[in-house]
Amino acid sequence: MPRRGLPLQGRVRWLVLGIFLLLVLLLFAYLLECTPPADVSQVLPGLGGDPYRKEYYLALLEVCIQQDKRVHLTVVYFGQTGLQEVKASLRKMSSEENFSNYTLIPVDEEFSRGRGLDIGAHTWEKGDDVLMFFCDVDIYFTLEFLSTCRLNTAPGKRVFYPVVFSLYNPSIVYGNLEFPPPIENLLIHKKDGGFWRDFGFGMTCQYRSDFLSIGGFDLEVKGWGVEDVHLYRKYLRSDQIVIRTPVSGLFHLWHEKLCADELTPEQYRMCIQSKAMNEASHSHLGMLVFREEIETHLRKQAYKTQSRPAE
Repeated sequence: MPRRGLPLQGRVRWLVLGIFLLLVLLLFAYLLECTPPADVSQVLPGLGGDPYRKEYYLALLEVCIQQDKRVHLTVVYFGQTGLQEVKASLRKMSSEENFSNYTLIPVDEEFSRGRGLDIGAHTWEKGDDVLMFFCDVDIYFTLEFLSTCRLNTAPGKRVFYPVVFSLYNPSIVYGNLEFPPPIENLLIHKKDGGFWRDFGFGMTCQYRSDFLSIGGFDLEVKGWGVEDVHLYRKYLRSDQIVIRTPVSGLFHLWHEKLCADELTPEQYRMCIQSKAMNEASHSHLGMLVFREEIETHLRKQAYKTQSRPAE
């Protein structure tokens, strides 16, 4: 079973690439080539920000390029700012890892998750069908999951919608510590550490032929969200078998979530719902809400103890 954590020692050279990619609007489409005809394509949109995402890129390099070694990387990059740096970073990765199976597609338009994933899906030009894994940049996955992705899909028959384990805010979960534990120590399934994200449908494994034949994403949806739910409902209404189950090898890493004013009412509602559920467990949130009442009680108890006459 692959390691769930990634030591940073010996991998400093990848931090430059990882940190830079966190700061830009981008979308990754990873085409994981398996023994024909069982190819896998991983499509991965990213919106820059939190420090945990550098861990994602380190995981990507270890799991896909160094362990699985059957990957074609397609980068769909939104905008011109930083494009040259991305090209240089990809060339550096190619040189240091002896990895040349990648394609960069610049897109000079406003970022849209569905649009980016659609571009990634349509880019495959090798002729054979390919199994696609749509994945966001705040997801940590293991080598074991790639096998699960392949086993639970079949062209024209089955699509796979895994349920991700979503980690809570480590500053709340581990608030009694000076600093949260390293990322490898957070990747565990426990009630107070996270929850099964059964309302999320963004992570999915499906064949490219099925994605195209069912009509793909609704490209009228702008920005982030809703398009994955629409696609999921299409499959539910089709003759395909939709496999929906929790998997141990997928973790949603906590990061601060901002709900933009530009979102539609439906998108904004989903964003707020996701934000509320991401922070902490019910018991932890309750302790935060009633913190003042608890502290008052503790002060009273301390005062009573001090005021009690010595026997």
